[in-house]
Amino acid sequence: MDTKLKHNDIAWVKVIDQKKATGSLRKAYESVKGRDGTVENLYLAMSQTPEVIKPADDHYLAILHNPNSPLVPWFAELISTYVAILCGSEYAFLNHGENFEFYYQNRKRSKVILTSLHEETWCETLRPEGEHIVEALKFSQKLTLNPAKMHKKDIADLRDVGFDDEEISYIVQIVSSFAYWSRMINAFGTKIGENIGFSNTK
Repeated sequence: MDTKLKHNDIAWVKVIDQKKATGSLRKAYESVKGRDGTVENLYLAMSQTPEVIKPADDHYLAILHNPNSPLVPWFAELISTYVAILCGSEYAFLNHGENFEFYYQNRKRSKVILTSLHEETWCETLRPEGEHIVEALKFSQKLTLNPAKMHKKDIADLRDVGFDDEEISYIVQIVSSFAYWSRMINAFGTKIGENIGFSNTK
């Protein structure tokens, strides 16, 4: 039995198959396809707005897979995962939770941390990782759930635990971007694909 999703099962909006894509959509698919030549469901669900696909992917890569980022990869993925959880995006949580575990390199500990994100017990659980990590998640939570209440003191609090303005800017970009991704994924009803995390990355 073929367990692969049919294209009309990928999202609640019409999805244009890779093989049927033409013009700007075909070009966009080519730019974001994985090692196996397929396009992730995330981008297939965006097929009605082809001009958005590559810029969205470029922005994602620039904030999360940028060798010039001052944030260590597991920390960047931790923020991404927490925002996905706050937004109720299983798709984003599964993918970036897996990426976080990959980078953290201690599956036993990383699973404890992921559980604490779901249970909102991370303030205590993450103390061994450092007070700056806890403060960053507090900032991420507020920006995700209460953006109108952000204040310059929130930036000052991050500085007080050791973050410089470049690091803070990356944190802001990651939180804001994953709020966008999570909302888009949920609005489209995008289904999780067969590849989780880095498994199909170029």
